[in-house]
Amino acid sequence: MTSKLISVREEIYRKLKKLKQHDESFSDLLERLIKTEEKEPLKYFGIAKHIPEELKKEFEDVILRAKKEFAENTSRRFKELWGE
Repeated sequence: MTSKLISVREEIYRKLKKLKQHDESFSDLLERLIKTEEKEPLKYFGIAKHIPEELKKEFEDVILRAKKEFAENTSRRFKELWGE
């Protein structure tokens, strides 16, 4: 497994340390936070609590498809401009 050294400000480190579970590494913590973020694209929309679950799921699917299309288009365009 490859590892990378990253720098974070002291206050960020303290906040991450508080979020970290006892048996969890910092890598595990970051992975958990990223997965949680990816699963809840509507969490910042307060109005979403009044939207039916079916509509939320449809909206989430549209967002995820758009993200995938954007990544594919960006990758294709990059290859067109600079090659592989």
